Amino acid sequence: MEAFLKVVRDLALLVARIVTGVTLMAHGWRRWTITGLEDQANILEGVGLPSAEGLVIATIAFEIIGGALLVFGLATPLIGLGMVIQNVAVILTTRADQGFYQHDGGWEYNAILAAVGLLFLAFGCGRAGLDHLFLRPKDDRNAQLIAPDPRDRAPREPRPTAYPDPPSTGSTRVDDATEIIDRP
Repeated sequence: MEAFLKVVRDLALLVARIVTGVTLMAHGWRRWTITGLEDQANILEGVGLPSAEGLVIATIAFEIIGGALLVFGLATPLIGLGMVIQNVAVILTTRADQGFYQHDGGWEYNAILAAVGLLFLAFGCGRAGLDHLFLRPKDDRNAQLIAPDPRDRAPREPRPTAYPDPPSTGSTRVDDATEIIDRP
């Protein structure tokens, strides 16, 4: 049952990574090509954030590059941490006073992305991501990735087929097995 649950977890993380990564890349691409850097910078300047243009460039780069890394399962916990920080900052700076629902300009979408980022931070990419090639989960540290070929082992010394006879009753060996004492 434990193996089945690991497979389900890995598949769920795979689907979540791909969907979230594609969504991040699409949002970053849209900000860059359609909305434009100026409009994004104006939004951030309107709420009083310093270095608005630099924040916009960092956000777009994070969404495009981080989304691509998520799709492949690279640096997943780090990207998850970035998602949490970015979306909590968006909620606190631009959306907190606009209500919950996205269609009213609220923060529900950002809360979901922050929660998904928290899951990636906690669970990583799963065994279906490339992170698994570089980082081993704590529960798999002693497991071998590839079992050794039994033909490559050194030959064992042959086991004795017959064991020496036990000493006869009434005698005991003393010193370096040179003197035998009879017991009454």
